[in-house]
Amino acid sequence: MTYTARRIAGLLDEELPWLSVRAADALPGPEWISCGALVEEQQAGGDPTAEWRAALAREYGEQYGVEPPVQVAAMFVLMWYVGVPALVAGLSGALTGFSPDVSPSSLAFRRHPTQHFPTEIALLSDQVVPLDVAAAQLTEHTREFLESFRPEVKLSSLQRYGAAEDELRRAIQTPEDAEFAKDAATAFGIDLDQQVRTSCCFFYVLPGVTPCGGCPRIR
Repeated sequence: MTYTARRIAGLLDEELPWLSVRAADALPGPEWISCGALVEEQQAGGDPTAEWRAALAREYGEQYGVEPPVQVAAMFVLMWYVGVPALVAGLSGALTGFSPDVSPSSLAFRRHPTQHFPTEIALLSDQVVPLDVAAAQLTEHTREFLESFRPEVKLSSLQRYGAAEDELRRAIQTPEDAEFAKDAATAFGIDLDQQVRTSCCFFYVLPGVTPCGGCPRIR
C-alpha cells in the first residue's frame, strides 16, 4: 500500500480525539510553532520555551494556589515537545509500518490556548520514510532538542531521554489493533512490555496530587 503524508495525517487525525493532524506546505499560521526554528534557537543559546513554561506555571499556580516548583513546567514542556515527533513516528509506524519525515524542519505544532499541550500538528514535508529512517530522524531530533533544552533547573539525562522513550512507547501502544506495532517497537528500540515509566513528570509535588499510575517513584 502506498502512503502519502496527507493520507497518514488523516489516519493520525482520526486516532486521537484531542489531537488534530494535517499536512501543510508551510507553517499554517502565526500561532504555530516550527520545530525547526525552536531547535535552532535553542542551539544558538536562546530559550524559546520560556514563555511556554511560564504560561503553564501560571495555569498550575492559579489551579493549585501555590507557586509550582520550576521542574514541573520544565518536565511537562519537555514531554510535550518530544511527544510531537514521537507521536507522529510511533503512531504512524504502528498503524502503517511507515512514518512521515519527523526531522525538526518537517514538523510544526500549535498549543492548546489554556492547557498549553500541543493540540494540533502539521506535517510540513510530503516525504514518507521506512521505520529505520524514521528512527534515525527521531533520535537526532530528540537529541538536538534535549541537549539544548535549558529550563533553569537541572534535569538528569535519565529524566530527559527517559521522557522521550516513554512518549514513544505510549504512541506505539495507542492503537488497539495496530498491525505494525511490534515492527515499530523493534525499529525504535522500545520495550512494549515495560509497565513503569522511566521518567517522572513531578506533578505529585503539587497540593493534593498523588504520583501518576506507572510512576517510577512508586514501583
